[in-house]
Amino acid sequence: MLEKNKKIIIILSTILLIIILLALYINKNISQNKLNKINNKTYYEVTLKPSIYFPNDKIKAHNYYIASSIKSIDIYFNYYLKNKEITNYSYDITATLKSYADNGTKLVWTKDFNLKNINNINAKEINIKENYNLDYEYYVNYIKSFQEYYNIKTETYLYVKLNININDKIKPYISLTIPLSENVIEITMKEDNSFLENNTPNIDLNKIISFIFIGIIIILLISKILFHKENEDAILKEYQDIIITIQNNPNINDNNIIYLTNLKDLINIALNNNTNIFNYQNNYYIIIDNTYYTYILKNIKRHKE
Repeated sequence: MLEKNKKIIIILSTILLIIILLALYINKNISQNKLNKINNKTYYEVTLKPSIYFPNDKIKAHNYYIASSIKSIDIYFNYYLKNKEITNYSYDITATLKSYADNGTKLVWTKDFNLKNINNINAKEINIKENYNLDYEYYVNYIKSFQEYYNIKTETYLYVKLNININDKIKPYISLTIPLSENVIEITMKEDNSFLENNTPNIDLNKIISFIFIGIIIILLISKILFHKENEDAILKEYQDIIITIQNNPNINDNNIIYLTNLKDLINIALNNNTNIFNYQNNYYIIIDNTYYTYILKNIKRHKE
């Protein structure tokens, strides 16, 4: 029972060791992922024209708005990014008008407005806080002038965008889409941080499988050793009647020695030849026709008789 308990303890300890190694490996990757910390708190408020129908002059984000009641839109760009690859960044705020024909299927006209530029900031993290008051009426009137000039009716959207240029190549953005051709509008916001997908370290499944495979091999080896020792101990106890312990080392010619690798083989030879097994300091042997069959038992704790 004691040997069985020891076996269980060693196997459980091995499993625990594997779990700890896996946890350390996964934690290392998670800690590395935390280097890609991003926080976007960009929001907006809609300022209304004075009216008896709306007691408050501001309406929070994520609502529907009567287009003709809108005076301006206050946009609060609040963007934070920490990434180990960042060395410098710049950003700009742009507004783009796009007019479509045929139910929004054909782009017929577009115009860009540069609202703000900030260049070449040397830093290891991005922290942008920009408040911009967008004159909604200005863009509505601008597109009306375009439509009247060409005597056409178009479906038009205003895209207000915070563009971020990281290390002169990576360009995440935050974009607000504002319809200009509808009576009741909904403002939508889109965020693109897809560049992080190529920058974020992933947990290597192959390494996890290797950890598990090595752990299984270790458990099997430990189990084999323990079962082997337990079996040998049981065999010695079962056949103790034919085993004789001696005090002197026998003098045998080396040319006649056959080394066995299994205790059971020695037992079978002894039984088949109706002879005893001699034990000298865990060296078990029998002598048949001047041939010395021996099995050396190592590191085994005998049961008390």
